[in-house]
Amino acid sequence: MEILSLTYMSSNIQSFVTTILRNQRINEFNHWRLENLILKLNLGATDLSNLDLSGALLNGVSCVGCNFSKSNLCRANLVQSDLSKANFEKSNMTSALMMYSDLSRCNMSHADLTGTNLMWSNLTHSDLTYCTLTRTILVESNLSQANFTGVDMSTAFLKYAKTDNLKKVAV
Repeated sequence: MEILSLTYMSSNIQSFVTTILRNQRINEFNHWRLENLILKLNLGATDLSNLDLSGALLNGVSCVGCNFSKSNLCRANLVQSDLSKANFEKSNMTSALMMYSDLSRCNMSHADLTGTNLMWSNLTHSDLTYCTLTRTILVESNLSQANFTGVDMSTAFLKYAKTDNLKKVAV
């Protein structure tokens, strides 16, 4: 019974996590995160815009509706995270790890996804207009009804990606 109570975040822990992320103390956050992997972090609709979160260990975190617009998420680990309805507009996600993540209904317009690994991710109904997909890995991702208007997909890896009703207007 004690283990179950530790797996969900208390409001004090949520406040602590939000504060150190907003203060861009990523090394401190990552150290804490590695010692508390059993906790199911829920950042809800937290505003994390305009921050340097590069290298943050946000794997498995629920960030439904979070605002990451104009943030630096280079090399961040967001594997198996729930990022549905999140805003990544104009963010830098170069070389981020986002495999198995739920990115449905996200705003990723004008984001830089160079070298980002989105293998097996769900991007249904997401807005990726004018984003950069240079060497982006989208293998077996669900891109159904996503908007790729103005995107050069020539160097993206799309093997076995589900592209039903994909909206793509030539660059």
